[in-house]
Formats: sequence, structure tokens, C-alpha cells
Amino acid sequence: MSIWKATQYKGIRYREHETRKIGRVQKDKYYSVRYRANGKLTETGLGWLSEGVTLDVAIEKLRLFKSNAKAGDGARTSTEQQLQNSQIALKTITVKDFIQQHYRPYAETMKPLEMKKKEGEHLKVWIVPMLGDLMVTDINVESLSKLKVAMEQAGRRGKMISIVLSTCGCVFRLAQEKGIIGNDVQFPKKQLRVKYCNQRQRFLTRQEAEALLELVRKRNPVLADVGEFCLMTACRKGEAFKLTWQDIDLASASALIRDAKNGSDRFLYLNDRAVEIIRRQPMGKPHDCVFLDRGNPFEVLPWAWKAALKESGLNDGITDPRLTVCFHTLRHSAASWLVQSGVDLYKVSKVLGHKNLSMTQRYAHLNEDSIRNAVQGLSI
Repeated sequence: MSIWKATQYKGIRYREHETRKIGRVQKDKYYSVRYRANGKLTETGLGWLSEGVTLDVAIEKLRLFKSNAKAGDGARTSTEQQLQNSQIALKTITVKDFIQQHYRPYAETMKPLEMKKKEGEHLKVWIVPMLGDLMVTDINVESLSKLKVAMEQAGRRGKMISIVLSTCGCVFRLAQEKGIIGNDVQFPKKQLRVKYCNQRQRFLTRQEAEALLELVRKRNPVLADVGEFCLMTACRKGEAFKLTWQDIDLASASALIRDAKNGSDRFLYLNDRAVEIIRRQPMGKPHDCVFLDRGNPFEVLPWAWKAALKESGLNDGITDPRLTVCFHTLRHSAASWLVQSGVDLYKVSKVLGHKNLSMTQRYAHLNEDSIRNAVQGLSI
């Protein structure tokens, strides 16, 4: 490395590049400034002459840094100035650029594949077209209300609107973490609340479930096993996908669900059919998933489900999403069958992993005979 050389100005020096030249004769120079303020010596590099750092620039920077250091305010080094400039630029970044440069890379590492896919659609179809040209600091109740109205006018249902607004909330909170939006500013969640009923109202008969799973089995046998396991245990799709061998205890016919949707662990109680389904999966290491899709853990629902569901005709002519069949219908069907067979709601809530009985009340109407019998006992 070349040696440092002093300039005619105190506190400014440079070193020459060994090979690179400016023009035919002059060697490229790297300038640095150093100064003492409040008894402390500070030196900071500025950059190369080829990058536009001239002696005049060095003189101006030296004056600025010394002044800021004495005043105790503002950038005192090149690094601090670059950080300051980047923060200023970040304050004026558009929603579109923030999503591209910051939010998508964040989501790529922090969120599961299925969620990333859905969020990508929300961002592409709704958020970027409606909010993309605004500055991030303009994400407020007014701009989000316009997005909400546009989705309503396009005929999108309440749940879809709510999910898209929730994605906006994720973008908003990341902007807060990066200091673009102040922590004192609240995302207008209450003002944008969308009221909708999303409770599944349809469940399969045993014959329908058997026929549907047979169509799935022709395409993907393991996925059919997952579906039947959900029917036998009333567990969620994601819970079955993440189930590992260390969570299985065949001796007690139980399985541990870690970090369930309600935030706590719970046990699945396996009937003989569920145990049989587990036993026919190839045994893996303790941390390996029980159900594997061609040797890999399930991350998203394979195409075999959608293809089988279409062939079954179960959703033909149905437009209300509460009445359509989806994979979650298997869990809903299991709960419905339990209630119809006379199992009380308290026990059903334990099977489902509900934290309180109110979440299970929607199944009460399926056991009307027992309720009618109870009412018959009322007399004077």
C-alpha cells in the first residue's frame, strides 16, 4: 500500500493508487481528513479522486466535521454522514421501493412458503398498484381506506379485504422498526376493521369424505393419509404437516402438537385408524416430519388436493365460501361427527384444542335431539 502524503492544508492528506491514473499522468488519490475537537483526535477517509473527492471537497468536509464535533450535533465522520444520508433517503422512500428493497427480503426469511405466496399476490394485485407511489410515511387511515373501498367495489369479500389490510400492517410495522415511521404512530387497525362471518358451515358426510380421499389417494397417497389423519384427530393441516417422530407416542396412542394456533401445546389422542396411518409412514429420525411429500416436508398443499376436489364435484355451483369444501373442512367434519354422535361440547373443545367453549358453540345445533330431549324434561 502506498504511503500517506501531506497536503498544503493542515488535517488533509492523501495516498496514491499504485496503478490507477486520472488522465495520462496523474495518479488517483484517496483523501482523508483528521482533526481534534474537544480533546479527541478523529480521522476519517473520504474517497478517491476518481469518485469525485477533490481537494476542495476535502477542505469542505473537514470544516463541516470539525464544526459538528464542536457543536455536538450532526455527522462527524464519513460513515456518520453516509448513515445520515441513507436515513434521509429512507424517509422519502416509496411504498413500492420499500416493499421491493426491504419487506420482500424480510418476508423471504421470516415467513413460511404458503404465507409468502399469498402475500406476494396481495402485494402485486392490490397494495403496490394502490399504494406503491405513495411515500411509506403516507400509509395512514385515508390511503388504506381508499384501498379498502377499491376492493369492496371490485367485489372482494370481507375476509380477503381483512387479510390484505393485515399485510399492509406488516409493511407498516417493518417501516417502524427501520425508523421510517415513528413509534408513536399507530396502525389504524380499529378504523379499518372489516366485519365478516367466515365460519365454515359445511361438513362432509362419511361417504363424501371417503370418496374425496380416494380421489386424492390416486394422485398423492401420502396427502390422502394426511387428510384421513386430520379426519381421525381433528387436527389442522399445518399441525399434521409439522408433526415429527419425536412428537409421536404410539404406546399411549397420542401425539404432541407443539406451538398450536392458540399459542400452547396440546395432545392429539389417536384412535386405531390414526395409529395405523402413522405406522405405515417410513420411520425417520426424531426431528424428521412424519408425513413427507416425495421425501420432503409438506410446505404448501400439493396440486393433488385441488385436482381431486374438482373431480369430486363437491363445490360445483357453490359461490358462498362458507359452504365450499377446502382442506380445513376435514377438521370441521371431524368435529361435526363427534357432536352428532353425542359427544358433549366440552370434550369436543378439548379435541379441537379450543381455549374456551365459546369457540365450539357453533357445533351445538348438530346435536339438536339431545337439546330437545333436555327441554322435554322441563315441567311444573
